[in-house]
Amino acid sequence: MSILTDYKISFGVKKIHNTDFKFSNSISPSLNAILFEFGNVIDCDALLEVIYLRVSNPIQSEDILYTTQGLQMIRIGFSLTRLYHDAEAYDTNPNTIPAYNLPTADFKEIVKAWKNFITNGNNGLLT
Repeated sequence: MSILTDYKISFGVKKIHNTDFKFSNSISPSLNAILFEFGNVIDCDALLEVIYLRVSNPIQSEDILYTTQGLQMIRIGFSLTRLYHDAEAYDTNPNTIPAYNLPTADFKEIVKAWKNFITNGNNGLLT
């Protein structure tokens, strides 16, 4: 649970116009925005698959670029993940400063916890 504590992450549900929206709250609005884009199990599984693909191959030197439906971008490296608000700005200038960075291992655990919350409503890490 320390990853959630370290990033001050909590998950919740807010009803808007009779629809429940799951959200996260953390030390980073950028991390919150990225997680919101993965609001179902299928999307979470797809993101986790990409993360596992990258961390399982330390020899691969290139980062994996993952563009979200909302046109944000996640740059997943072996040890560092970078979050960008604008994929087009990154495409124009790959030296664009990311909105937020965090270790890839932490990002993986956060996504797993988010998936667990979406699936079970539990605010904790998967075991």
